[in-house]
Amino acid sequence: MARNPEVFLMDEPLSNLDAKLRAETRSQIVQLQRQLGTTTIYVTHDQTEAMTMGDRIAIMKVGQLQQVAQPLELYNKPANLFVAEFIGSPPMNFLPVQFTAPLLISHPQFRFTLPDIWAKSLQKYDGKSLILGIRPEHLTIHPPATKNLSVQVDVVEALGHETYLRVSLTDAPALQLQVRVPPERSIRVGEELWLAIAHEKIHLFDPDTELAIFPR
Repeated sequence: MARNPEVFLMDEPLSNLDAKLRAETRSQIVQLQRQLGTTTIYVTHDQTEAMTMGDRIAIMKVGQLQQVAQPLELYNKPANLFVAEFIGSPPMNFLPVQFTAPLLISHPQFRFTLPDIWAKSLQKYDGKSLILGIRPEHLTIHPPATKNLSVQVDVVEALGHETYLRVSLTDAPALQLQVRVPPERSIRVGEELWLAIAHEKIHLFDPDTELAIFPR
């Protein structure tokens, strides 16, 4: 940095540091970059580094560019299944569902009606399978209902400021989901819960192309 080049190229510079020092050094690099105003290309496999350090992020898979966007755009509007799973911790959950026009989403364990903004973009998928994506923070504990998921808790990870659950669908135990819940909610392994999906936060993907379908 003392040489004042036109571009900095950094290839996983923090990979050998412990967690605390890594977070401190990450912050220092961001501050230095802003002070110097020098374009910096930073390579990392750590999505937290990418999200907290990057103004624009390019996500690649086996040498192919998947999406280039600002961090929150990647989180809110991932271009495909790979980006959706890579961005976010814990990663996005995926469920196979059936779509029936105009707006019905169905699964052996639940069914619900999509918001009206989906109608136009899903016309050609009537009677076809889709992949529904929902992030752990967009699943909430609710009373039993046809539109909610019946699950059993397999793992509880209490972190203090939040709690992560790994759950399996009651009638399909091989299908597991991750859920983020408030820390004050006491939950035990083996407990049966009902989870509601935040319909305004769902993502839908074409199972053949793995590309995202966006409402319009």
